[in-house]
Amino acid sequence: MRKNRTLLPVVAGMLALLVLAAAPGLAAIEWELQKSFTPGARPLDVAVSADGRSIYVLTDDGNILIYESDGALRGKIGIGPQAERIAVDPDGERLYVTNRQTKRVDVVLVDVIHDIKTAGSPFKGREKAPVVVTVFADFQ
Repeated sequence: MRKNRTLLPVVAGMLALLVLAAAPGLAAIEWELQKSFTPGARPLDVAVSADGRSIYVLTDDGNILIYESDGALRGKIGIGPQAERIAVDPDGERLYVTNRQTKRVDVVLVDVIHDIKTAGSPFKGREKAPVVVTVFADFQ
């Protein structure tokens, strides 16, 4: 009976050493480059909207380039060469631009304007009116 009592801690200790001494396995990682952006100036920072539809690239010449998720350039905002970092709010409506030299954070409201082609659509009033009110009422 005494031999079993002294053998139990030895076996438990050996098992603990085996568990602790086992080297962790390395996992394989696969990756591929999906796309590249060439902003024309050195990129300083990148921010992505929460929905992933807009990609904002801050360049060292003081511009924020707005790309669509497919890589198409949507627009450009001149923010000034002192800008260092950018962040986007969860709604994708505001950009926060930091500047350590001036100890300032600028909040930039981003409003995307969509061009809707109305040629050939039914209309009331003058065809070349300066303002077009479009109603999307027939959703089927």
